[in-house]
Amino acid sequence: MDSYQSISRVQLLLQHKRPQEAEQEARRQLRDDPDNSFLHCLLALALMELTQLPEAQAEAEQAIYLDPESSFAFYVLSATLQRQHELPAALEAIEQALALDPEDADYQHVLGQLRFQQGQLHAALRAAEAGLQADPTHVDCLGLRARCLARLGRRDEASADLDEALRHSPTDAGTHADLGWVALERGRAKQAAGHFREALRLNPTSDYAREGLVSALKARFWLYNGFYRFMVWTQTLSPGTRQGLFIGLFLLSRVVPGLLPLYLVLVYMSWFAEPLFNSLLRFNRYGRFALSEADTRNSNQFLALLLSALALLGAGHYAHVGPLTTAGIVGLGLLFPLVGTQRQWHLKRRQQSMWFGWGLAAVGVLAIGFDVLALPGEGPLFLAFLGGTLVYVWVMGLRS
Repeated sequence: MDSYQSISRVQLLLQHKRPQEAEQEARRQLRDDPDNSFLHCLLALALMELTQLPEAQAEAEQAIYLDPESSFAFYVLSATLQRQHELPAALEAIEQALALDPEDADYQHVLGQLRFQQGQLHAALRAAEAGLQADPTHVDCLGLRARCLARLGRRDEASADLDEALRHSPTDAGTHADLGWVALERGRAKQAAGHFREALRLNPTSDYAREGLVSALKARFWLYNGFYRFMVWTQTLSPGTRQGLFIGLFLLSRVVPGLLPLYLVLVYMSWFAEPLFNSLLRFNRYGRFALSEADTRNSNQFLALLLSALALLGAGHYAHVGPLTTAGIVGLGLLFPLVGTQRQWHLKRRQQSMWFGWGLAAVGVLAIGFDVLALPGEGPLFLAFLGGTLVYVWVMGLRS
């Protein structure tokens, strides 16, 4: 009984959003009972709330080592991996949890979330429906099914699911956030922002709602709204069809030159919409507080390079100084690897992108130096920089 009450104390601290105290309590109990798999899971959940994700993953893996038949341990491991954007590994972990306990609606919801993030809408819908078979009142599965149905064009059914979720749990922050995402994907930015604000009122620490509010505020710009809805539509396509669409648009723009400006706008927006509109949000009284620290830092880097490049380009144009113009073009080109690196979640890909960017920067600096010194190799170096930038855009664009 004492052991049960001690574990319940850790759970209670987690439920009341006191992860630091939960971590301390779990570690204290583990000193007396180091082989308790469930305690390791609770410690992992506390560490996850404290954003100590590698440590949380290690605790979840230790829980699995101690009890390989624990479906909850695999569920916690999946959550830690999902927070680190390791989607394939998170998917493998939650599938193992479901193999041990296929009737758990929470596990089905996580499986559906992962499928949804990968753009596999029909698979996500099946997972949500499997969760609802196990628990017809599971509000998270109702919300997930609504998001899948909305993206698949079945809006009336989506609205019915969200109404049902609110009927069962009117103060559930996740349901209000789901309402916001559905409204946002239908182009109703103002309505979406209201839902996200309500979700944040109910749960001020919800990243799901905060990210939605940021997107809703940006969607008030008509250009971002149109681009966002286009990108949501492309998520209904298979990965191969999606890549084929962008390649086809490029080839079509070569045949029909009048479509080239549209294609260039699409390429520009696909790379720079987030940092550009995040930067504009900093002039909005709500937006500046909604942005995360990482968003603000990325915006600072983007603006510094963009404004410097434009200043050099303008000075070179009006003063007729070739090296300044070259420097301005190089700066604009380096925006691609800068933003490409910022949006990479996987450490290995992030490092690859960063080194590619530094390589392009080195070639660009050499081209500027050769231009200043009037050396004959400036032209080929500049062309190598432009070609390298184009290769980077194609390679990283098709991989994302």
